[in-house]
Amino acid sequence: MADFNRKKLQVFVSSTFLDLIDERQAAVEAILTAGHIPAGMELFTAGDESQMEVIKQWIDESDVYLLILGGRYGNIEPKTGKSYTHLEYEYALSKEKPVFACVMKEEITDSRVASLGKKVLELENPDKFKEFRKIVLSKISEFWEDFKDIKITIAGKLSQLVRREDLVGWVRPTTQSANPAALADEIARLSKENAFLRDRLIPETNEETYSGLTFLELKNILSELGLLDFLKKNRQKFAMGSAGHDMDGIFDHPLTAELLVRGLVEKTNSLQLYYPKLDACS
Repeated sequence: MADFNRKKLQVFVSSTFLDLIDERQAAVEAILTAGHIPAGMELFTAGDESQMEVIKQWIDESDVYLLILGGRYGNIEPKTGKSYTHLEYEYALSKEKPVFACVMKEEITDSRVASLGKKVLELENPDKFKEFRKIVLSKISEFWEDFKDIKITIAGKLSQLVRREDLVGWVRPTTQSANPAALADEIARLSKENAFLRDRLIPETNEETYSGLTFLELKNILSELGLLDFLKKNRQKFAMGSAGHDMDGIFDHPLTAELLVRGLVEKTNSLQLYYPKLDACS
């Protein structure tokens, strides 16, 4: 079960710029108060194709997309004829991000024009704005009249979204090892599973092996190394020779050293005799 109190969601805040500065600030404050992380591209007031790619990356890396919609449609992207805000909204939906919107009530339009001027109205593309507003209202959205409504909506939505286990969010590294007993159990389980799978890969056989190799495998390796014929030829010398009685220099032969390193012949502590450990020459 996820620890919801420690997980912080990154929330991408999208809106038009000049008409919603205070409303966007209220949204950022609400996100921070709820213990989460606001993100947005507030410095990109005009927008262009390269900036849109950066914005998409920010949306990709965010857990939630929040739209604050006032009375403006925003700057138009030339290729699509849609506003950058509209494109951000569509992109978030295409990436299946949790999306919710705070939409301004039409009833407060006159009062906002009276206090802030016509910059809060969409004068160039009113039809596109109406269509976009209709699309937004057809999905998860809440109306706002003032800052309080925006903050309440954000707090309520984030308290729901933080409980979704598919939203990874940001988690302090120290919380990842908060349950050492559970981690130990998981390591033990994986070790057992690894041993089981490894055993499945080893063919069942009753054949005697040496260092994990069957007689035939060992014989083939010795043959490839040129050691098999040497071992056969000098087998009796290994068995009969002793220190001080090095027959034909067999003790100092480089291939004897190879056999010794590979553990196929051995020198005893008492008689200093070499002898074959495996009957590889039979």
